[in-house]
Amino acid sequence: MALDAGVFRTQELLDDGCKKVSSLYQQFEDVVVHDKSPVWNSNLIETLELQNLLSCAVMTIESARPRTESRGAHARDDYPDRDDINWMKHTL
Repeated sequence: MALDAGVFRTQELLDDGCKKVSSLYQQFEDVVVHDKSPVWNSNLIETLELQNLLSCAVMTIESARPRTESRGAHARDDYPDRDDINWMKHTL
């Protein structure tokens, strides 16, 4: 995410990052937690945290791809100007 969806972005970087994040998200379906302990199950906690991080990564990069402007922490090198007419709205 830091390399492909950092603060300074281009469409090419976002497209490459989207492929990587989507691949990781799909690979997560194969993750299995073997420890079935109901108490202090750190394997389960870490797996749930990874699932949450991957979900957030997918939402972040997929939301950034169509946004053709620069605003705040979302700075597009290929679209340096702010576009209030088309993008004065929430992305999600």
